[in-house]
Order: sequence, then C-alpha cells, then structure tokens
Amino acid sequence: MQSAKILRQAALCLLLAVVVLPINSLAEVIPIAQRLDSLLEQLDPDLAFDTRGGLDFPGLQLRTQDCGAYPYNKIDAQAERHLARDLHAALQQGIQCMIGKGPMGQLHRYHEYQAHRLLQILESPRRKTFRCVADRMFANAVATTEKAPSPDDALHELLRETPHPAVVIDTFRVGGLLSTRHPPETYRNFFKLDEEQIREHLTGSPLRAGDSHRYRDLPALLFHEMVHWLGFEHSALYPDMAHLYESCCFGGSDYIDDPQQNAAFQARACNTLRDDELWSNAYSKYRQMRLWRFKGYDRLKSEMRGAY
Repeated sequence: MQSAKILRQAALCLLLAVVVLPINSLAEVIPIAQRLDSLLEQLDPDLAFDTRGGLDFPGLQLRTQDCGAYPYNKIDAQAERHLARDLHAALQQGIQCMIGKGPMGQLHRYHEYQAHRLLQILESPRRKTFRCVADRMFANAVATTEKAPSPDDALHELLRETPHPAVVIDTFRVGGLLSTRHPPETYRNFFKLDEEQIREHLTGSPLRAGDSHRYRDLPALLFHEMVHWLGFEHSALYPDMAHLYESCCFGGSDYIDDPQQNAAFQARACNTLRDDELWSNAYSKYRQMRLWRFKGYDRLKSEMRGAY
C-alpha cells in the first residue's frame, strides 16, 4: 500500500512538472496567494473605466458588457460595479479555497495547480468578458470554452457572438423571472396566470413564479462558470470540478435552504477534493473514472439535487 502511494505521488509530480515547466514567465514563480492579491487589487471597481455598455479593467484585459440590469433584471446605475464586486468575492473565496487558505483547510495539491491555471487565464493578455443578456437562455449562466460550440447546441448563436474566455449571465434566470418567450396559452394553462397578469408580464414588468429560484450566492455562480474555462465539463463519469468547487468552497448549494444539509454536502465535497488516491490518478482518466464510481463520489450531485 505504501509503495503504491509513493508511485501515485511520483506520477502526480511528473504530471505537474510536464505541464508547468519550463517556466515561461515571472508570474509562474510568484506564489499563487501573491498573484491573487495583485489580481484583486486590479479588480477594484474604482480603477475601472466606464465604457459604452460596461466597465473596462485595462490592467486585466477584463470587461463587463451590457450588465446594467445585473443581477435580477432591474436597471441600476451601480449594477456593473455590483458585478465587479461579486467577481472580486468569487475569485478571492474560490482561489483561496483551492490553494488551502480558506476555512475548509488544505485540499489535495492538484487543486493548487488548477488555481494556477485559472490565474494564468486571468493574467493573460486575452480579453475576458462578463456579459449579461435577458431571457435568451434557460440557464442562470454559461461559460465559453476553447472548443467552438456545436451548431446543434441551443446556445450556439449566443456563444458564437461572445469570444472566449467569457461568462454569459441571464438576468431573467438569475432573478427567477418567467420567460416572456412562451405563447399566451402556456401562461394561462401551465402557470395559471389570468389575462391581466399575462398582459402585465408580456408588456410591463416580467413576473416571478412563486416557486422559481432567485440565485443568492452570485460569487459562487460566477466561480462555477470560470472553472469551465479550464476545460472541465459536467459529468457523472468523472469528477465534476465546477460542482465540487462550488459545493466545497461556497458552502453547499444555493438551491438548498437547510444549513445542516448544506454543511454535510459541503463536507463531502471537500473530502472528495482531499482524496489523495483520486487526484494522484488524475493523469489517467480511466483510473480516475473507476475510483470516482467505486468510492461513491458520483452520487453526491444527485443526492444534492434530491434535497432541492
């Protein structure tokens, strides 16, 4: 058993050496915590330039776009700065968690490398965009990836017009508002709205369904989406990194109201992120897939959804 653990650790070290070295920039030898502090200083809303349609953070090549109604689809002169503050909180809490500096304590060192990768994207000269839309998709938010969206993807047009890396936020969905894109009979028969309510919804202020969810932990949502920039997709076969980081680093799920349940789910997610055997086998997707299922980690997401 001891020799197997040593071999796994050696394999992980080799993986990190291959992907991190050779060192191409000074940033890669500066401690992650120091790089994070520098990034957060540059993300100060007071340092941003007001541009047509958003805020521009020139030191980071980062901008907000069309987010004057963030987060809940109500026009607000401070909405773009609200988004910037949420982004600041997302990166501070998320990356500190990944490098073992958060309240959850030390995770496996594999996640420190993922924090390094995320910082590389944020520090790069590539333009990063946080864009808002209203009632254009049936998700709270979605991240672009290096891979071009398939023409069969329902979000193909939206993602194609938003260059990577970007996060697109739908203020209707985040605000728990009913879509205005349904035919009138849907509101009448399914949502049980009367004629006056339907008219108000379609021509005045959009209504919120009684049981629709309004996202509260907005930094958690933003961090979840940025994790997708690393190439991680949602999966039941392999570790669902966006879900694990959100659950561990941000206290469970925004959809679960019971604090005790959230604490229990958070602990399970963090323990998964500490598992030496699972992450030391990250170099082999087949081995990691088998461990993910064998250890029952694949059940966490479905059990959390059962508590919504």
